[in-house]
Amino acid sequence: MQTLVIEEEDLSKRWERLHLSQEESKVFHVSAEGKSGNSTRWKYFIIGGILVDKGISHEAFRVTMSQVWKLDGWVQFKDLGNHKFLIEFKHLADKDRVLGGRPWFFDRNLLSLQEVDERMPMNSVNFNFEPFWVQLHGVPLAAMTVEVGTQLGAAIGEVIRVDADSNG
Repeated sequence: MQTLVIEEEDLSKRWERLHLSQEESKVFHVSAEGKSGNSTRWKYFIIGGILVDKGISHEAFRVTMSQVWKLDGWVQFKDLGNHKFLIEFKHLADKDRVLGGRPWFFDRNLLSLQEVDERMPMNSVNFNFEPFWVQLHGVPLAAMTVEVGTQLGAAIGEVIRVDADSNG
């Protein structure tokens, strides 16, 4: 067995000589017509990320969440690495129930869920947002309006919706 030692300077010179051929430099563009036409398929998917520093059992996650969610149809998990999963549901109603039941936790760690954007690479998904319900107590009756609820919610984060009856 032969050991190859490359000096830093030699490696730098080799790198400078490295160039792509004209064939290798071609850029490939996908037109709107070039899509597979399966865009409706992605409606059944979400991407989940477990916000955890330590290792977890991915099999335990799959089994636990499948049971906790109590779905009418099947659910499949594809491991994307770094505690991220592509999650496919048989029924849209199951997907909507899971998204509507947030926040979800696994082993005391937040499970962040996002809709799939078919135009974005899956490895570019950032889990820096997860909606939470916030309930306020002791609010005066006169302040129980959508406007005041929006102002109070905005004090702690982005407001998605304020729960109010038909009178506001």
